[in-house]
This record gives sequence, structure tokens and C-alpha cells, in this order.
Amino acid sequence: MKKHLGIAALILATATTLALAANVPTLSGPGGSGPGVTPQPEFAVLWDQPLSATDTNTYANQEFGDFPTFSCWVADDFVVPAAGWSIDAIFVPSGGWNGATTIACGSMLHFEIWADAAGLPAGYPGSGSPVWSLAVAPTDGQITISNGSGGIPTNVLATLTTPASVPAGTYWFMFYLTADFATCGQFGRQAADTTNGLGTQWINPGGGFGNGTAWQSWSILGATLQDAAFRLEGTSLPVELQTFTAE
Repeated sequence: MKKHLGIAALILATATTLALAANVPTLSGPGGSGPGVTPQPEFAVLWDQPLSATDTNTYANQEFGDFPTFSCWVADDFVVPAAGWSIDAIFVPSGGWNGATTIACGSMLHFEIWADAAGLPAGYPGSGSPVWSLAVAPTDGQITISNGSGGIPTNVLATLTTPASVPAGTYWFMFYLTADFATCGQFGRQAADTTNGLGTQWINPGGGFGNGTAWQSWSILGATLQDAAFRLEGTSLPVELQTFTAE
């Protein structure tokens, strides 16, 4: 009798776990109560928007092979002063939900820097070209994955073999995962408590979420903070002195 009760309890627990995962991607998920693992900088910190101490929720940001109309991207701006930056490392705290277990489940990690177009990103994946990009498998030697605030491996550090050279200007940073929802669950970006520059933007070109297809504030996802969390490390390039002649 006890054996049958044990089997019934196991079936119930399994059914409950499956019921917690949505049938289609959702706009946001819980991020957990802890800060996760934040690696120490390897290079000088150029731009830092640390994970929020008050909001660790996770917001939709993923390229879905099996739900392409739900593919969506989060972008946040940063400003490069004269005469430019050499970016050597990028850290992005992330979270997972809807059955996610590790960001290494996906096929590709994407890091992209886009130009600014009147206060919005100048394009998005599949429409336009970034000024710099890196697409690698989660197992690539440039990638270090650590536990995020939800307690599963979702935080990503990219130590670049070839630094990204970025001249002065305003840019938009994107990081996202390519992964099927049915096998990997869902992953997304998290917020920072900073208030740098312009507000974070979100786009869902395929319209699967039913919230429009153009760039808009990520508040549509339920985010209440302005910035998305990420850190850029590297070197500030020296400003070249101009030659002049005294009269």
C-alpha cells in the first residue's frame, strides 16, 4: 500500500512541476532571492550596471527556434567617450524560468552592439547590422557560466579573444540566447538600480506576445526600473593630441 502511495505522490509531484511551465513563452519570470555569482572584473570597468538589489525578476529576451514569433530582444544604451574603448570582457547577469535548468542548454550566445538611431537601437537581429557582434556556443572557451540569482547557471561572462574596438558615441547593448522553448525553457535579462542615459527597450518583431512589433519601453514586460544589468570591461583609448603651431 505504501509503495502505491509513494508512486502516486511522485506522479502528482511530476504533474505539478509540468503544470508550472507555460505552454508558450511568457513575458517575465521570477529571478530568485539571491545575488548570484558576480565574477570580479578582469580588466578596468568601463561601464557597470549591477544586478538590482530590489528586482531580480527576469524579462523575456530570447531567440526561439520553435516559437519564432515570440523571439524578442532587450537593449540598453551606453556611452563611449572620446577617443573610444577597447572592450575585453562583458558580464551579463541573467535568469531562467518556465522549466529552465542552465543557459548552456541553448545552441548559441549572442553579444551585440548596435548604433543609436534617434534614441532607439538602429536595428535588431534579422533587421540591420550591429557595429560589433559575437555569436558563440555556450561551451566556447571565451565563455564562463555561473549561477544566477535563481540558483541555476544563467550568468554569463565573455572574455574576448579579440577585443571589440568601439569609437566614441552612444550605443545599445544586446545579449541573448538561441534556444528552443520546449527543450530549454526560457531565459531573459535582469534589471539594474542605475539610471544611466536612456531607458531600456524591448522588441518582439513577430508579434507573438501581442504587444506590438516596434521598439518600446521594457516596462511592457512589467519592469519598473530603467536600466538592464550588464558590465563592460577593457581599456579607454587615449585621446590623440592634435598638432598645432603657435603664432
